Amino acid sequence: NFDALTELVHLESPDVLVHAAGLTDVDACEANEELANALHTKIPQLLARAAKNCNAQFVSISTDHLWDGRDLLTNENKPPQPLNAYARTKYLGEVKALGANSNSLIIRTNFFGPGRPWRSSFSDWIINSLQSKQSITTFTDSHFTPIGLSHLCPLIHQLVERSASGIFNLAGRERISKFDFSIRLAVFLGLDRNLIQPGTVEDANLVAQRPKDMSLSVDKIEKFLNLKMPNLDESFASLLQKPHGRNNL
Repeated sequence: NFDALTELVHLESPDVLVHAAGLTDVDACEANEELANALHTKIPQLLARAAKNCNAQFVSISTDHLWDGRDLLTNENKPPQPLNAYARTKYLGEVKALGANSNSLIIRTNFFGPGRPWRSSFSDWIINSLQSKQSITTFTDSHFTPIGLSHLCPLIHQLVERSASGIFNLAGRERISKFDFSIRLAVFLGLDRNLIQPGTVEDANLVAQRPKDMSLSVDKIEKFLNLKMPNLDESFASLLQKPHGRNNL
């Protein structure tokens, strides 16, 4: 209900408005692009405009999924080349948000950490599978630059505190394949790495076409914040922390 959403923002009159909702099942987006468009394109535009009207800072969480995967460590200036409905709608959401509110902050990222009760994260799936002694297959030909959730959120706060706007890549410093990520996570947590089998995107028979390289350059944000993005072990260490009195594992 777009009208009710606009009215809610008006009534709450927030200082900062963060849009983090999305349909992250890439194949589901392919099957229902209308829903993906509503979540990823229409709502960011609406919220960006509503934030502007109440003088709130607007932040939209985007993705690293926007290109064809031919380049490594893509920076913020490279024009997107989406391969699927998920990427198309997320990119259009960036365009619409910035068009409605030029002070919008767009965060391109790929993060891991504890998921929600209704949606396990990539790292949840790996950890839960290995703890249950289940064999899993992860891709050797899909690369990304993941960042731990416990690092991502404070860094977004820093950008907001500095009134950052425009597009920022917020990612880890290490480019790694999904397979090698899984192996390193297993070793770090003392889980059985032999349960992890190598596979490829080509052989997975997925519905939507996927980019094979989603790695992001972090040069811009490191210069802007004058700090280094975390490496993988630093992000892994955050999984052992106990936010709000509970153990993520």
